[in-house]
This record gives sequence, C-alpha cells and structure tokens, in this order.
Amino acid sequence: MVFLETVGYLVTQLINSVLAVMNSFPPTSPPLSSIFILMVAFFVSLGSTLVSRYMIDVDRLAVLTRETKKYNQIRMQAIRSADTKLKLKVDRLAEKNKKLQSELTMMRMKPIAITFIPLMLVFLAMADIYRGNSAIPAVIPFWLPEDLLFHLGDNTSVPGWGNVFLPDYIWWYFGGSITFSSIFQKVVGLQPD
Repeated sequence: MVFLETVGYLVTQLINSVLAVMNSFPPTSPPLSSIFILMVAFFVSLGSTLVSRYMIDVDRLAVLTRETKKYNQIRMQAIRSADTKLKLKVDRLAEKNKKLQSELTMMRMKPIAITFIPLMLVFLAMADIYRGNSAIPAVIPFWLPEDLLFHLGDNTSVPGWGNVFLPDYIWWYFGGSITFSSIFQKVVGLQPD
C-alpha cells in the first residue's frame, strides 16, 4: 500500500512537472532554456546540413578540396624553400587554383541561398523570447572576459546562482550550432579529408 502511494505521488509530481514546463513554453530560465536553445541549434544544423547534402555534389567537393589542399601544400613548400622551379610551378598553377576555389565557394554558397531566410526567422523568434529582462538563456557558473566575447553576455550576480556569466542567446546558439554542424557535415561527407 505504501509502495502504491509512493508511486502515485511520484507519477503526480512528474505529470505536474511536465505540465509546468509545457505551460511556460518556450522556457525562459536555465536549465530548460539552455537545452531548448541547443535543441533549436541541433535541428537547424541538421536541416541545413541535409539541404547542403542534397544540393552539393559530394564527389566533386572531395576532388576540389583535395586539389586546393595539394596546391596549398606546394605553395607553402615553395615559400619555405628557395627552389625557383617550385615557385614557377606555383605561379603556373595559381590561375587553376583560383578557378577551383571559385567553384568550391559557389558550391558551398548554394545551400545558404535556401537556408538564409528560415534561419533569420528562427533568430527573430528567439530574439522575441530571449531579449527580455526576465529571460535568461543560459548560465555559465563563472565570470568570463566580456571583451573577448564581443559583449555577447554579461558578468553579473544572479540570486541563487552567485557570480555568473549570462551569455546572450546568440552566443549560446552559435556554440551549439558550430558543434552540431561540424559533426553532421562530417557524417554526411561535406567535410572531406
């Protein structure tokens, strides 16, 4: 009997917690706001990567990347050495490398044309939520040098948290987005070795 009462109490607490979270959606205080922003970054990065994978010829991307890396290695070797033949080879290959770089850039820019507007809509929605005085997107439990972070947060004291760094939602979003994007791009072959 005591076991059933305990289970009933725990289930009730769980349901109340879930309802409280749903009632205050989107969350405006940590840790749920931090998790929410990271989830948005996860899904935006996933969507952007899938669009890129669909629009980019991965085999051609690998060839272009290999060729430009090879050119850069030869160029660095020519800079380090005084070999005139190597410098002539670099000069001869420079125009070809420019064309390869241009093609590589255009290939990577195509998906941005499609993902730019949805990304801006996500930022507008998040700005509406997290630019208020009461919203706290995340809490880092120590002070950070604000000047190094381009003033994308504040060192402050928060009741219950102490002296903390409150990053702006942009700082928190881009930290997660860069991490997720690099993982997704590696998995789908958009970052050839």
